[in-house]
Amino acid sequence: MKKVVVTFLAILMVLGMTGVANAQIKIAYVNSDRILSEYDEAKEAQSKLDIEAKKLEDQYKGMLGRLDSLSKDYERQKMIMSDARRATKEAEITALQQNIQKFQVEKLGPEGEIYKKQAELVGPVLEKVKTVIQSVGKDNKYDYIFDTVAGNILYADPAHDMTDKVIYELKRTK
Repeated sequence: MKKVVVTFLAILMVLGMTGVANAQIKIAYVNSDRILSEYDEAKEAQSKLDIEAKKLEDQYKGMLGRLDSLSKDYERQKMIMSDARRATKEAEITALQQNIQKFQVEKLGPEGEIYKKQAELVGPVLEKVKTVIQSVGKDNKYDYIFDTVAGNILYADPAHDMTDKVIYELKRTK
């Protein structure tokens, strides 16, 4: 997604340069990883998300441990079990496997609980960062502000790094 946005901005920049050949285009960049690591609200949101992810991971590992234990017990004892008992154990193992798959989809999958929680906790922070970057860009009359994390900037003069200004504005607007 970030690459699509950066590519789109690059195309706009090229189109803008062809239309205004002699005009000065003002470009800056930010390091979004640094912004998120230094911005208290982002750290707090990430911490809450990590706690939720850890809970789900522990539940998942517990389910896998239980499945492993059931499977080993079954394999060890299946020769001495009655047919009815063997069928019951096999059904129990199959049901647990299905529960694990359901858990993966509902909790950890792309539409799962962890991604919804991420959108709930981190989404507003990212929106605030975006708003501040736009504000800093307008206040400093920049035409474009790129993100070095997207990986498409091969060289940038540190004089055009707006990261500190964005972090300052974010901390100032608590």
